[in-house]
Amino acid sequence: MDYVVDDILTKLSDKVDYSEVYLDTEKVTEISVLNDAINYAKELDVTGIGIRVINNQQQGFSYTTNINRIDEVIEQAIKNSKLNNPDENVAIIEKPKGYKEVSGLYDKRIENVTLQEAIETCNDLIEMVKQKECQPTSAEYEVSVGKTTIANSNGVFASEEQTGSGISVSVNAEDGDGFSSAYAYDLSHGKELEIERIVQESTDLAKDSRNGQPTETRTTNVVLDYFAISSLLSTFLSALSSENIQRGRSYFQDKLNEIVTSETFSLYDDSTIPGARASSKFDDEGTPSQKTELIKYGELKNFIYDTYHANKDERDVETTANATRAGYSSVPSVGFTNINTEFKELTQVSDIMDGITVHSVMGAHTANPITGDFSVEARNAFEIKNGVITNPIKKAMISGNIFEIMKNATAATEEIRQVGSLITPKVFVKNLRVIG
Repeated sequence: MDYVVDDILTKLSDKVDYSEVYLDTEKVTEISVLNDAINYAKELDVTGIGIRVINNQQQGFSYTTNINRIDEVIEQAIKNSKLNNPDENVAIIEKPKGYKEVSGLYDKRIENVTLQEAIETCNDLIEMVKQKECQPTSAEYEVSVGKTTIANSNGVFASEEQTGSGISVSVNAEDGDGFSSAYAYDLSHGKELEIERIVQESTDLAKDSRNGQPTETRTTNVVLDYFAISSLLSTFLSALSSENIQRGRSYFQDKLNEIVTSETFSLYDDSTIPGARASSKFDDEGTPSQKTELIKYGELKNFIYDTYHANKDERDVETTANATRAGYSSVPSVGFTNINTEFKELTQVSDIMDGITVHSVMGAHTANPITGDFSVEARNAFEIKNGVITNPIKKAMISGNIFEIMKNATAATEEIRQVGSLITPKVFVKNLRVIG
């Protein structure tokens, strides 16, 4: 498909000042399970092309999944540019010196996964859950093979192939007249997935959550499991976006080079980690990937930028290779890749005399994005007494301020996992309000 990209740039060369082509090809095999039966099984083969143009500092965009419509899409992108106001900050990147390959992003074995093999994987998952005396309520399994190409009129031509696989399961365990539920998943660039682990974790959690007891309302210690800390940190992370800084919607406004968290905590955005889910050799503008230090030993060091927001910033800054897209159908915007946490201090459950542990939370999206205040439902929560996890909690809310609790947060485990973009251990925090 490289010839299509070259042809588009050639056609645009005498029509606009700058042009960019984003080409995505992807083959996906997807299986959905509802209760204990296959709900649907499908294979998709999609090619999409997005065309971005800049003329007189007016940006236009259009896209298609039909390569026979390229000429129409070109004209539509030009027409759209004329509808937008001039913006001195819109730009396409200059040609970089080169790109460094990131290992662990392609597994050739995924090319050969058939629809029947995918169905068998889901059937095996269903049987494994039943053997644990639980009922699967839903599950999904997906494998994909894709290629992304970005080229522009400044000489950028970057291309990368990646594979992906993922499996998830939700289960119920009988609990008196009702059910206790739990969820687990695994994602990878490779074919091998930890299916036994997610079955074991989800079924154990569902069964252990039965016979929940009320908890005492109090201010106490909380261990946030991987899912819970990932949800709550979304508000914290949004404050590190240059877009929110420039809109005046960030808690970290005017706090650069100040201590904003525990001095034992560091945070990086890093798209160069081998095998990590959001790794790539370039971002969605074609900028070579990099590791960006955001917080170092508690000190706020930087924000994330794409080219547009770097150009717009009051400081003299450059893109941090954080241009992201929702695929071929969107223009670049600023977003995170792999968010890597580092804690120098460890507080294990055995060190906690009173508190609770929370597997996941519901309602994190309602947190105040500027102040950081949140109040969420704790899911699959358990009491901690004298260094031991004890009885399950029937129902509880937890509330606090994410920026305040990160000033005293420590790791709660040495094991780290990636949940979404976040690479983290379980996290120990103090002074959360638990409402029973």
